[in-house]
Amino acid sequence: MRFGRLIPFLVFTVVFCTGPCGGSVPSNQAAAPASAELPPPRPDATPSVVCYAMDSRAMGPSLTPRQEVVDQIVGVLVRAVTGKSSESEAWRSLVRPGDRVGIKVSALPGPVGGTHPAVVRSVVRGLEEAGIPSRDILVWDRRREDLTACGYDTVPGLTLRWVENGEGYDPSVTVSAPAIGRLVYGDSAFRKSAADLDALLGPREQLSELSHLPVVLSRDVDKVIVIPSLCDSCFTGVHGALAAMTVGCLDNWRRFGKGGGFGDAALAEVYSDPKVGGKVILAIMDGLMLQYAGGPYPAPGNCVVFSTLFASKDPVAVDAAALRLLDEQRELSRMPKASADGGHVAEAESRGLGNADEKRIRMRRIGEGAPKGSPDHRGN
Repeated sequence: MRFGRLIPFLVFTVVFCTGPCGGSVPSNQAAAPASAELPPPRPDATPSVVCYAMDSRAMGPSLTPRQEVVDQIVGVLVRAVTGKSSESEAWRSLVRPGDRVGIKVSALPGPVGGTHPAVVRSVVRGLEEAGIPSRDILVWDRRREDLTACGYDTVPGLTLRWVENGEGYDPSVTVSAPAIGRLVYGDSAFRKSAADLDALLGPREQLSELSHLPVVLSRDVDKVIVIPSLCDSCFTGVHGALAAMTVGCLDNWRRFGKGGGFGDAALAEVYSDPKVGGKVILAIMDGLMLQYAGGPYPAPGNCVVFSTLFASKDPVAVDAAALRLLDEQRELSRMPKASADGGHVAEAESRGLGNADEKRIRMRRIGEGAPKGSPDHRGN
């Protein structure tokens, strides 16, 4: 399942800006006991299907998505993923009236490399047609300023939520993983009084293997549609669906990044919690732009037009496909592979959360028909 055939569709943008994420990343992980031995992947695992649709018309002038084209792409993808003949039937197979649906976006990479509001508008429209009132559809991310930078506050009809200085973290709902991290100011369990005492007596580490869920996830939504962008990450290789629901969501997220392999296992374990990954019903990856370096922060100078959306009921497969795309683009730029920092995706497969091995993933092009040489013509 090589994506080299897709690379010629890329159009390089000329934006003079670089992201702040480069070089070494300070780790706040403390030593932790070895994780339990993981079970081997199931030899009879059902292959996952990742549907994708490309349309060169999707991005208009000034890198602005064309809403009518995005609507068409989202419609064909949700029909393909669910196997339904109409878009309304497709959405009704995923949700039903009474469900409270959360849409988790990735706004941190900014208006160029992050999740575009046009994609979210298409999903919201489909959910409303399926009988979900707008009051029961929440679009959320960690920070309000990221949502604002991407223009979400200017889109009519969206109900926005943010965690920091907003809904906050749930003091009574946590997830655990054996990666013990140093608590810092802003983490829910951080004790400021202890920090003040440290100034007098010397530093004492506040450690925890717990992370608090945001209130919007723990209390306000029953189902989640995660819509990350096709963006790299200096923490997790790809700032994809798994990272969006963990690193991009929890209070004590720093303990999952660059853990020498151990953070990968912890991140996968957190996603396996029913309160986190158990709520995800669909993953749509916004590949209208591909950011291959500088992520998960804004780096428009490292973005290329890709004009593609991906969708699957298997977020692990979506992230695995994204890692391979990022690797191909970084190879063109003579950069280290993103997959070197993306071990959490394989860890998720080892826990039975989805498929990461390309032999167990079928890439299916929707729309114009798969061209010769594409994954659909390779017997996958």
